[in-house]
Amino acid sequence: MKVTSLQEHPILTTITDITKQYVLRYDRDNPSNNLPETATESYAFEIMYSLISINSCLDQLHYSVELLSGYRKQYAPKGMNRSDYITYGIENYYLRLTSVYDRCLRLTNAVYKLGLPEKECKESTIIKNKHIKDTDIAKHLKLLNKFTSDFRQHRNNVAHNSTYSEEKLDRLNMYYFVTELNSDIDHFSGLIKQGADEFVAEKKAEFLKCIQEIEEIVEKYFDSLQPVIVVKLSE
Repeated sequence: MKVTSLQEHPILTTITDITKQYVLRYDRDNPSNNLPETATESYAFEIMYSLISINSCLDQLHYSVELLSGYRKQYAPKGMNRSDYITYGIENYYLRLTSVYDRCLRLTNAVYKLGLPEKECKESTIIKNKHIKDTDIAKHLKLLNKFTSDFRQHRNNVAHNSTYSEEKLDRLNMYYFVTELNSDIDHFSGLIKQGADEFVAEKKAEFLKCIQEIEEIVEKYFDSLQPVIVVKLSE
């Protein structure tokens, strides 16, 4: 099931209509009878791949928030306690959140047929491109970059240096670590779980607000891409 409301954006309808026609005429039983995809279909496929990547990332953001409160010891990997589970969920959230911008850069690359390798899709090659820099597309990409940059330090720490850290979570990690090593203070486990539940509720509210904001920016970015795609499809 798809979660993000952007799956219903007109940009997806435009591209899906083209890819659907290709799928409908495809002969699975006799693949050799299939005609090669047209230039328009190839273009639509490249855009579709990027759109799916963006929407999938947004869906996964929703999943990561929903799953923050889903810890069950009997289903968790061996040795994973509640604080491990929460930390894992938060780290996954930040990795996904900051990658939305990168995926939108790659979509712009596909829309404008720039032909850049994925690693070369960055501000200097996309936003500052002479065909893009003065457009609404560039404006919305800049807004998206500014929004995600506030969280990029968390992402970089998780990806390259250490585990995610903030005071309340660090304290929870300490409590769980100590109680697991000392059964004589196990009677504090209920109080510690209450603290974990309160922390998760706070993070879920914070993360859902961020997801709503980033989806609004991406929606405006999609809006700005739509007329460009229509023109490119007619060329």
